[in-house]
Amino acid sequence: MTFFFRSLINAFLLFTVFIYSQNFQKVKISNITSNRTASISQDSLGFLWFGTDEGLNKYDGIENRQYKSNIFDEKTLSSNRIRDIYIDKNNSVWVLNDRGLDLYEELKDNFIRFPTKTKPVHLFNKKDFIYITTSQSGLFVLNKKDRQMRIYSFDPLDPLSISSSRFSSKQTNPIAISDETMWLGTTNGLNKISLKTQASKRFYSEKAEFVENDTINAVQNVKEGLLIGTSKGVVLYNDKTNKSKKISNRQTNNIEKIGQGDYILFIGNKTTMVLNKEFEKIYEIKQKEPKTKLTQLTEDQYLIWSPGMKETLLLNTNKNNELGIEISSGFLKNTPQDILVDNQSNVWVASNKGVYVAANINKPAKFIKSQKITKANAFTRTQHNHIIFSNNAIYEASSKEIKKIKDIKVQKKIKKKNVHMSLDGQVFIYDENISILTNKQTLNKIFRGETPINFLTTDNRILIGSFQNSGVFSIDRKTQQKNDYRENRLIAKNLPVGASAILIVGNTAWLGSDESGLYEVDMSLPEKPQLIEHHIYKKNDPTSFTSSSVSCIVKTGKEIAIGTNGDGLFVFTENRQFNRFSSEEGLLSNNIISIDSSSDSILWVLTNGGVSIINKKTEEINNLGKDEGLTSFVENQNSLVVTKSGNALVMDKQGYYTIKREDIHIDDFQQKVIINNIELYDRNNTGKKVTTRPVLVNHKTPTINISFSAPTFYKPQETTYSYKTVGYNNTWVDNGTARNIRLQGLDPGRYTTLIKSYNSGGYESQNTAEITFQIIPPWWKTWWAYLSYIIILSSGVFYYVRYQTKAQQKAAEDKRKEEELEEARQFQLDMLPRETPNYLDLDISAAIQTASEVGGDYYDYFPQEDKKSLYVVVGDATGHGMTAGMMVSITKAGLYGIPSIPPNEIATRLNRVIKAIDLGLNRMAFNMARFWEDKVEFTSAAMPPAYHYRAKTKDVDEILLGGLPLGSIRDETFSLEEFLFEKGDSLVFISDGLPEATNKENEMLGYEAVFECIKSNGEKNAESQKQALLELGTSWLGDLQNQDDITIVVVKKTIPLD
Repeated sequence: MTFFFRSLINAFLLFTVFIYSQNFQKVKISNITSNRTASISQDSLGFLWFGTDEGLNKYDGIENRQYKSNIFDEKTLSSNRIRDIYIDKNNSVWVLNDRGLDLYEELKDNFIRFPTKTKPVHLFNKKDFIYITTSQSGLFVLNKKDRQMRIYSFDPLDPLSISSSRFSSKQTNPIAISDETMWLGTTNGLNKISLKTQASKRFYSEKAEFVENDTINAVQNVKEGLLIGTSKGVVLYNDKTNKSKKISNRQTNNIEKIGQGDYILFIGNKTTMVLNKEFEKIYEIKQKEPKTKLTQLTEDQYLIWSPGMKETLLLNTNKNNELGIEISSGFLKNTPQDILVDNQSNVWVASNKGVYVAANINKPAKFIKSQKITKANAFTRTQHNHIIFSNNAIYEASSKEIKKIKDIKVQKKIKKKNVHMSLDGQVFIYDENISILTNKQTLNKIFRGETPINFLTTDNRILIGSFQNSGVFSIDRKTQQKNDYRENRLIAKNLPVGASAILIVGNTAWLGSDESGLYEVDMSLPEKPQLIEHHIYKKNDPTSFTSSSVSCIVKTGKEIAIGTNGDGLFVFTENRQFNRFSSEEGLLSNNIISIDSSSDSILWVLTNGGVSIINKKTEEINNLGKDEGLTSFVENQNSLVVTKSGNALVMDKQGYYTIKREDIHIDDFQQKVIINNIELYDRNNTGKKVTTRPVLVNHKTPTINISFSAPTFYKPQETTYSYKTVGYNNTWVDNGTARNIRLQGLDPGRYTTLIKSYNSGGYESQNTAEITFQIIPPWWKTWWAYLSYIIILSSGVFYYVRYQTKAQQKAAEDKRKEEELEEARQFQLDMLPRETPNYLDLDISAAIQTASEVGGDYYDYFPQEDKKSLYVVVGDATGHGMTAGMMVSITKAGLYGIPSIPPNEIATRLNRVIKAIDLGLNRMAFNMARFWEDKVEFTSAAMPPAYHYRAKTKDVDEILLGGLPLGSIRDETFSLEEFLFEKGDSLVFISDGLPEATNKENEMLGYEAVFECIKSNGEKNAESQKQALLELGTSWLGDLQNQDDITIVVVKKTIPLD
C-alpha cells in the first residue's frame, strides 16, 4: 500500500477544493422557516428537506413547502426544532425533533408522532428498525413494519437492563449492530444486547479493561471484532476470544471506514488518524479544531468536519486506492451544521446563517478586464479574433491576451471612429470618410463623403458600405473606382436605403436592412449590381424569410446565417430555403446580436439573453447566460467571435469574456416528475385536497387541479412539462414551465393523466408521472338512472299510445255528442215559436240563452181564434240533450189542439199524457198563464216563481205555486191563481238557469237579485226588461259559460196611444 501525502497531492483533489471554495453561494429559498438550519437530507424523488429551529422545509429548486408544529393537531410535527432528518430506502422521511420522532406520510401530507419522553440525541437506521437515543430516557427502537416501539433503559432493580439511560450529543456513533447483537455505548458504560432475547450485558471501566472510559463516543464493527472509541483512545475488542488490544491513545470522537474498507479513520479533537485495515497508522493529521463527522463527497472523496467548526479535512482515494489529503480552513465560509451531496453532485451546507450550495459545474464564461477596451474607439472581428482600435493603435484580443499589432502614426489623437480589418489584414478606419492604414502606419484617405457610414465590409476584390439611412456604395480595392448607387434610380430601387449588415460571398452580396429585410444581389459587375431576389415573407411558403429587420449576416459552411431583430435566426440552405430557430426551439431570445460558427454544423449565437450554441444537424441548443458567468456584453454584430480552438470571445464595455466550450455544462440530469397535490374545485372555485387513490370526481366538484414538479437544482426555472389525458386527448400537450394543469368538462369515465418533464438541456424525465381518476356521473346520468329512463320512457310511450287511443275514442265520442247536442240545440230552437203574438195590447219579448250542454228549457205561445185570450207557456224538462228535447216535443205536441180551458186543467191533462208515455225519470217543470183583456189565469208545476210587476204601485209580486213537475204522478192536480193585469203591468217568466247561475267564487246569483232587477226595470218595455235580466246573468258569470239554460219571457200590458 502506497501513501503519497508528502510527495503527491492529487490534482483532482486540488481542483475540487478550488471549485468548492469559489462557488459556495447562499441559496435564496422562499419562505424557509428559518435561516438557522440544522440538517439537510434528500429523498429518492429529488426533494431536499431542510430542518431548522422553526420547522421543516421541502424544496424542489423553485417552491418550498413549510411544515410546522401545531399543538392542537396531532398530524403535524411534534416540535418545530428539528435535530435530524433521515430518509430510508423506502423513501420514508423520518424527522427527529425535540419531542421525539415523526414519520411523514406523503400521500396524506401529514405526520405520525412517536414521542420519546425526553429530548432525542441520535437517529440510526438498520434494516427495518429505527434507533433513537435520548438524553435521559434510554434507547427507543421502532419497528417500521408494525410501528411498535421498544425501550431500553436503565433499571437498578433489573440486572439485564442497560447500563444507563443517558446519551450525549458529544457521542457520535454509539451503536454498532452485527447479526443478532447490538453494541450500545452510553455516557455510563458499554452494553451488549441480544436482539433475540432483548437481554443486556453491561461493561464498565472499573471491571472491563477494554472499556477505558464509561462515556463511549463511538463503536465500529470490523472483521477482527469491535472498535471502541473514548476520550482515552481506541481499543479493539474480540467478543469471541474475550481479548482486547489498544490501537490508539488519542482521544477519539468517531470511527469510520473509507475507501472500500481499506482505510479506517479515528477522528478526534486534535488529530485524525488514518489506519490501514491491519490497524497500522499510516498518517496522523494534526488539526486546530475538533472533528466528529465524515461526509462522502464522491466515490473516492471524503470531507472530515464538525458542526459549528470552520476547519475541514478533504481526503481522496484514487482509482489505485492511493490516498491524498488536503487540509483547508474555512472554505465553507460559514460554520456547517450539516453537509449533503445531492443526486446532481452539488454540495449543500446547512448553517446558522442559511443554506449554501457549491454547484457541480464550472462557469465556462470568464471575464477579463481591460483598460484598452474601456478606452477603445471601436472594435471589429477577424476570422478568429477581435480587433480593437484604441489610443491610435490596433490591438488583437485572443483568449489568452490583448496584444498590439499596429500603431497609427498621426499627430492628433483620433476621435471615435469605426474600424474594419479585411481577411488580408488591411485596416480601414471610417466615419464619413474612409482611410486605410498603410505599411508605413499612416492613414491614407480613399473616400470622402458627407453622410456617416454605418457599416462596411470587404473581400479581396471590392469594398461595400452603407450610408446611414441613405443608400449603398462600393469601391474597387485595386482601381479605387467608386460606385454610389444613390445616383442611379434604376439601381437604387432594388437596393435597401442603407444596410444594417453586409456579407460578400463570391460575386454575391447579401444586404440586410433593419426596415426592409434581406436582399440577395449579383455583384459580378459592381457598377451595375443586379437584384437576384428580395427575400420577403411568402404566404404559402413556410420556408420563406419572415422578417423585415436584419441585424447580422455570416457565412457558415455552404449556408448563410441571418440574425434578426425580434424574429430569431434564419439559415439559408443550399436548396434556397430558410430554416428558422427561435425561442420556441430553445433560443434565449429572438433578438439576435451577433453570429459566428466553429464548424459547418455548430453556430454560436449572441442574443439579448446570452449565448445559444446551435447544432444545425441535430437541432440541439445549449444556452449560456448569467448562471454560466456571462452577465453583460456589447450589443454589436461583431461582439461574438469563435477562436481557432472552438472557444468563443464576447466583447463587453470593460473587457471581454472567454468561453471554454469544454466547460459548458450539458444538463443531462433526468429528473423525476412528482405529483405534489390534487385538488377538486366546485363551481364556486372552492378547492378541496384529495388524498385517496384513484381520485373520485363527482358533479359537485367538476374541476381537477393537478400540481406537480420535477426537482432539480440546475436551472429549475427552465424545466418544462407536457401532459396528456388518456381517454380524453391522446396527444401530448405542451404545458411550458407551468407546474399545474386544470381538467374540466370531462364526461363520466376512467382517465389517466400522464406528465413528463424536460430539463434545461431538453432531456426528458426518467419517469412519466401518472394519476388515475374516475369521473362519477350524477345520479341522473348513472346506468340505473338510464335504465329507469328507458322503463319510464317505455311506460310513457305505452301509456301515451293508450292515452292517445282513448283520447281519439273520446274525441270521436265527444264529436258524436257535440253533433248530437247541436242537433238537440237545433231541435230545441225549432220547438220555439216563430212568431210573437200581437194583440190584447200585450208587449212580449222572450229569449233562451243555451248552456254548453243543451238543456230542456222551452217557451211557447198559443193564441186563441177569438183573440180574446192568449196562452203563454214556459217549461224546463229535466236532463239534457235529446232526452230533454223529446220531453219538450211531447209537451209541445200535447198542447196543440187543447180546448180553451183554464191553465190548471190543461196542466192536468198534459201530466197524464207525459206520464202515459213514461220517459223514465224525465219530467217537465211548467208555468202557464192565460192572458185576458184585464186579467191573468196562472198555474205552475214545479217551476220557479213568476213575477208580477204592478205599474200603479211599482211593486213586484212573486207568484209561486206548489206542485210536482209534469209526469210525476198520473192523477196530480194543479192549482190556479187569478189576478188583475192592468195597463203598465208586466209578468216575467224565468227558468232556474238565471237565479242558479254560479260565478268563479262558486256563488249563486239568487232569486233576490232577480227580484230587484225586475222591480228596477218594471217600467221599461218587455225587450228592455228581458235584456236587463240577461245582462244581470252575464255580469254575474263573467267569462264563464252558463251552466244551465237561461229562459226569460216578459209580457207587458201596454198603454195604447190615443
